[in-house]
This record gives sequence, C-alpha cells and structure tokens, in this order.
Amino acid sequence: MNTFVSKGDGRDYLLIATATFMVFLSHSTNAYLSVILRDIGVGETGIGVILSSPLLPILVGMFLSGHLMERYGPLRVVRAGFFLILLAHLSLQLTIGDFAGVYLSKSFHGFGYGIYMPAGMVYVKGKLRPDRMVAPFGIYSSMIVLPNIVGPWLMETVYGRTGLEGLFLLTAIPAALGGMVSWLPRPGAMPPKGVSHQGYVNFLRAPGLRKLYLAIFIVGMIWGVVPTLMALHLKSSAITMVYYFTPFTAALFAGRFIIIPLLARFPRKLLVAGGLILMGASHLSVVLFRTPQTAILGGTVLGIGYSFEYPTLSVWISERFAPEDRGKPVALLNMVFHTGIFITPLIGGWVTDRFSLGAYLIFLVALAFTTAGGMAFLRNDRLQGG
Repeated sequence: MNTFVSKGDGRDYLLIATATFMVFLSHSTNAYLSVILRDIGVGETGIGVILSSPLLPILVGMFLSGHLMERYGPLRVVRAGFFLILLAHLSLQLTIGDFAGVYLSKSFHGFGYGIYMPAGMVYVKGKLRPDRMVAPFGIYSSMIVLPNIVGPWLMETVYGRTGLEGLFLLTAIPAALGGMVSWLPRPGAMPPKGVSHQGYVNFLRAPGLRKLYLAIFIVGMIWGVVPTLMALHLKSSAITMVYYFTPFTAALFAGRFIIIPLLARFPRKLLVAGGLILMGASHLSVVLFRTPQTAILGGTVLGIGYSFEYPTLSVWISERFAPEDRGKPVALLNMVFHTGIFITPLIGGWVTDRFSLGAYLIFLVALAFTTAGGMAFLRNDRLQGG
C-alpha cells in the first residue's frame, strides 16, 4: 500500500525532509554557543539568559503559525520560518560581541523556529496516508534532531580553526541551501480548522491532563540542558563534542524505531518513568565520571531515555480527543515542552554562576528520579490505547 496520499507526494516528502535536515544542521551548531560565549567573557548567568531568550518568541511564533497557515498554507509558512532561522543565524556574526545583540539574535531565531514547527508538521501529515503515517512522520520529525550527530562537532571544528572570523557565515551555508530546497516541493492542502472551543488553560486544569503536561515540562527541563549547557560541561572536562552528541543521536534513532515498537504493549506510565530514570542516570554519570568513555555512555543512555518521552506523552494526550479536536491540546504540549527546554539554561546559568554546572545537573537528576516515581502512581495506560 502506498504511504503517500497522491502521486508526487513522495517527492515532496523527500524534498521537505532534506530541506529540514539542512536548515537544522546550521541550527544544531548552536549547541556549542555556550562555549563561545564563555570564551568571549560572558558569565554563566549571562549565558543562561541568552540561551533561554528563544522561549517567549517560540511561543509567540507557535501561536501565530496556525493563523498564518489558514491564510497562506503550511508550505509558505515553513519557508518563512526557515528564512527567519537563517537570518537569525547570520545575524550572530554581527552581534556575537554584544550581549544585547546576541540576545536579540537568539530571540529572533526562536521566533523563526516557532513559526516553522507547527507548519512543518501539518505539511508533512498532509502528504501521508493516515493509516501509514506513524513511521514516515517519525522519520521526518527526526530530521530536526539528526543534525546533532555532526552540528556541535562542526561548530567546534570551524571555531577551532577560524575563531569568530566568518564563523556564523560558514555554518549558515547548510541552512541557506535548505531554504532553497524548500522551494521545490508543491504546496500542501490548507489545514482544517479545529472545532474545539476550549481554551488552553482548561486543558492545563483538566485532572487527566495536568500531570501529563507537568511530565512533559519536566522532560523539557532535563533535555534542555543538552542543546544549551552540555557543551560547556564537556569543554570543562576536555571532552570533544562528538563523544557525547553522536552516540546520543544514534541512540535516539534506535530508541524510536527499534526499542519503542518492541515495548509498545507496555503501560505508558512505565515507558515514561523508565525514560526519566535513564535520562537522570545519564546526567549523573557525566557529572561523576568526566571521561570520553562516560560521555559516550551518557549520550547513549540519554538518547534511549529521551526517545521514549515525547512520542509516548504525545500519543497519551492526543488520543483523548477526536482528530478534529487535537489541535489545541497538541499545540499546548509543544508549548509546555519548549518552555521546559528554554527555562533550564536560565535556571542552570544562575546555579552555575553561584555553585557549578554539576550542581544543576544533580538537581535535574533528582527531578528526573522524583518524577519517575510519581509516574508509577498514575492510571495504567498502554501505548497502543487502553
């Protein structure tokens, strides 16, 4: 059976997946930005403030994205998001020496990401048959994460050879090429307008959803240290980025496409709890044992643990609603998740400035283990319904 809705959709899918990978290859190099900021004299608190700056713009962008899709269609919004991400990355070449300038560049970057994220998902889903969607959609969404295999290492290598001279111009080349590729696919169908009249606050207050949204927020906090402050921790331990980020990304793929299908009949609460335990154990290992071998192990364990969290919680929440009513609860899931991601460098930078980054990682370990214990008391849900 064909995976795609109509003839030509397979080509569109491959093109937009390629464009996404290329844009996020440039995006992933920002995982090394904390090291660069420290080298130019920014303190840990300041680094945390800068790295958390995309939070509000991402939320604003996600709110606006739905309205823009209704008017212009998802593909045009995807292109606009890619263009804003490219401009924000290029602007760092001009602003990198100025605290306020870098803050604005990262904020602008977050806005572009927020504009792109919902539109990209809507466009790709429109190309796939509903009964054949899970695997190809998972592959597409992984194009956002896959560049972490080489992105941080690429930035570390270029920075080591050229310094700041042309650094962000060179690392923006993949995003520029990806933006051009995004003009090749055909426009997708206009997204359907949801019929849900409930507000976001109502979903947060719902007893059956409140704990799930809290769980995805905490997952965001625990994961959020990886694309923001982990490079700083590895650099302080004289560990090359590739030792951590490459095993992490490989393990994430293995978790989502091999391990999760094997554990599909396990209760959801056990998958989420197990993932949190693995994420906490990963952070604990890189704090206690600062060696390349531990970095490889920590990245692998984190990748497996993190691979369980977002898909499981996303299914858990979305299956509680009819398809036409899933827009707001799933959008809220993404907003809560990204709030956790970008609040963690703000808190982590403050803690690091007063104590150490290791102290903040230990806090995240305790948070992961505590939340995992709390998940054990939730109702027994299975990944495949029930």
